[in-house]
Amino acid sequence: MKLMIKIACALTLLILSPLSFAKGVVVDDPYARAIPPGQTISAAFMTLVNGSDKNIDLVKASSDSAKNVELHEHIHEDGMMKMRQVPKISIAANGKTELKPGGYHIMLIDLVKHIKPQDIVTINLEFSDGSKQEIKADVRKIMMGMMKKKMSMMKFKQHVNPMPNLLAVYKKMSDKLDLSDDQKSKLDAGIKVRSPKIKELYGDVKSLEKELHEITLKGEPLNKIDQVSDRLMQARLAIIEGKTDCRESIKKVLSDKQFQQLVKLYRANMMPTFNKDKEKAAMAMMKHTNPMPNLMRVIVKKGDQLNLTEKQAAELKKWREERKPISKKVSQTIAKLEADLLEAALNNAPIAKINELADGITQNRVKIIRTKAMCRDNMKRILDDKQYKKVLAIHNEKHNKTMH
Repeated sequence: MKLMIKIACALTLLILSPLSFAKGVVVDDPYARAIPPGQTISAAFMTLVNGSDKNIDLVKASSDSAKNVELHEHIHEDGMMKMRQVPKISIAANGKTELKPGGYHIMLIDLVKHIKPQDIVTINLEFSDGSKQEIKADVRKIMMGMMKKKMSMMKFKQHVNPMPNLLAVYKKMSDKLDLSDDQKSKLDAGIKVRSPKIKELYGDVKSLEKELHEITLKGEPLNKIDQVSDRLMQARLAIIEGKTDCRESIKKVLSDKQFQQLVKLYRANMMPTFNKDKEKAAMAMMKHTNPMPNLMRVIVKKGDQLNLTEKQAAELKKWREERKPISKKVSQTIAKLEADLLEAALNNAPIAKINELADGITQNRVKIIRTKAMCRDNMKRILDDKQYKKVLAIHNEKHNKTMH
């Protein structure tokens, strides 16, 4: 009798364990994404471990929590992340496949009830070797990895492109523009041609800003910084020029009424939003306008670790107090010019006006870069080698944590 009780307990523990076993397959850490009230679609994630010497596929999933359950993956296509249904998810012999946000996952469609953190979702899995199993997935509040990447990319696009992305409105809301098939075909052709070029320029800006940051820390002279800065500004101007050409092409395809509707939709759904917290907004704008390492911030935050003399501290403080208002003013000027550029593009301003604003933006961005380069050189003059190396070490540690 005691033996039967032990066996029953062991079976119960096996069912409730986060590891559920199929023939050759172990399901590790299954969980489902919590959803806000009113939403009827979620996703489940887990790691599938194949302990056998043969490939096994997950071929089907079902759940009493959803009317439809599908196997899905995310793919990168035409410069965008897209989700599509797949007939199977393979697990290599003696290998594993991770179902995770931004990758393979199980879609739970038309949920029969709202699922929230700490709920349990039962999912039935079927494998190509004929085995089946029932798993219990914890419901967790998570942000999808793909969504994090998407938000990061959106912020980066705003960073490099102050122009309105009117084609994005077309891609998301074409049904509200009353377009003919011929108009759609022409706009799609424009996207196909322009998207790779703009994407390449985005990559140029990102790599040049990284190069600028690195050569500043390496102590490269001002003329070298100017050379990279010039290439960076040319890439930024090329993006504005490309977006201006895009606007002109759209105007040729759409009627005046359709173009005004396109602008209206952009204003209502895609206008950049700004932090209402003035202090955070100011910090975000300084970061937006300044691709250079902020070494003076190390002095302000970690100056006690540098063993500064009174003279050094006084000189650094004087420099900061003199230059901070100048940098702030230039940063505000860039913000104002970029806002004016956005409005000019939406209000159908002539290309000459857009070019004038674009030139003003790049000239002020160069001022920011040169000011930060001079700050670095002044800091090297005031500090001894040991202190300056300490500043670089503190900055690099903080920068690496932020990047990762």
